Amino acid sequence: MHQFRNDYSEGAAPEILDALVRTNGEQTVGYGGDPHCARAAGLIRAEIGQGDADVRFVPGGTAANILAVSALTEEFEGPILAADAHPTIHETGAIEGCGRRLLATDDPLGLLTPDAAERAWATVTANGSHSTRPGMVYISDTTELGHVWTRGEFDAICDWAHGHGLAVYVDGARIASAMTADGADLDIRHLAERADAFTLGGTKNGMLFGEALVVSPRTERGRRAIDRLPYLTKRAGALMAKGRLMGVMYEAAFDPANADGCGTLPYWRYAARANAASVRLARGLAAAGFEPLLQTAGNQQFFWVDAEQGAHLAEHLGAELMEARDPAGAGRVLARLVTSWAATDANVDEAIAFARTLAS
Repeated sequence: MHQFRNDYSEGAAPEILDALVRTNGEQTVGYGGDPHCARAAGLIRAEIGQGDADVRFVPGGTAANILAVSALTEEFEGPILAADAHPTIHETGAIEGCGRRLLATDDPLGLLTPDAAERAWATVTANGSHSTRPGMVYISDTTELGHVWTRGEFDAICDWAHGHGLAVYVDGARIASAMTADGADLDIRHLAERADAFTLGGTKNGMLFGEALVVSPRTERGRRAIDRLPYLTKRAGALMAKGRLMGVMYEAAFDPANADGCGTLPYWRYAARANAASVRLARGLAAAGFEPLLQTAGNQQFFWVDAEQGAHLAEHLGAELMEARDPAGAGRVLARLVTSWAATDANVDEAIAFARTLAS
C-alpha cells in the first residue's frame, strides 16, 4: 500500500532524474561554481522577479535554516518564531548550537502573528542587554501544521518585523505547495519582494535533495548576510564539492523548456500534483467521518484519530502520529498524512477505502 509518511520518500521526478543522467559524464568545477548552478540561479531570479538576488544551493532544510539565521543576525540576537515552528521541535537545537536563542511566541498552528510577536518583543527587550535581542522573524510556508499563509497574513508580519528593524526569513521547504494551493493569494514574486531571505525547497518537491537559499541585497541585513554566507556555509559543512548536482536539478525544475502546455514549470507542477492528491485524500477522510485539524489545500493533512485508528494508519499508510491537545477532550492523537508528486488518484482512493474500514 502506498505510504503517506512524507513528501521525500521517493527519489526524483522524471525531469530531474533525466537531467542528472544526461549530465552525469560532464566534468565541472566544484563547490557550486559550475555553469549549471549559475544558470539555475539565473532562472530562479527570473521566476521570482529579483534580478539582483543572491542564490546559493545547500543540501538540506536544517542547513539552510542554520545559515539564514546565522547570517541575518548577530551572535547576541535570535529569531522570533511560533512555538511549534520547525526549528523549535524538529531540528535538535541546531540553531541554538550556532549561538542563536530561539524566541518563541504562543501562536498556534505555526502562524506567527504581529500581536504575539509584539508580546515576545516586549518581554525580551524589557531587560535590555540582559536578554537575547530579536534580530529577525522566522516563518514557514506552509506552516508546521499545514496552514497556507494568505497575502494579508504575510504582509502583516512583514510590516511588523520591518517596523521593528527585523529581517524576515521564510523557510520554504514546502513553499511550492503553498504557492500552488487552491485559493492561495500569496505569490512567489510578492513574497520575494518583501522577505529578506527565503528558501525554495527541493528535497520535498521532486528532487533528490537540495534547497535554494535566496537573499535580497535590498536591505542592510540582507547585504550583510550575503557577505557572510560563503564563510558560514563552508564552516557548517554545507558547501558540497559536487554542488553542481543541485544546480542540475534546479535548472531542470525551472527551465522554461520543461514547462507544460500551460506554461507551468516543473517546480510548480510537482507541487500542484501533490496538492491535488492531498485535497482528494482530505475530502475522502472527512467523508468517512474523520475530523480534520484545519482545512488546508496544501500537501499536508492532519486528522484527529483514536489510538487504535492511529496505529492502523501508521502501520498501513505510514501516517505520523503526533501528541496534541484534543479540543474534544477524548484523548485523540493527530495523524499526519503527506502527499508527494508521485501520489496517484489510485493511491489516494486505496487509502480512503482503507480508512473507511477503520471508521465503521
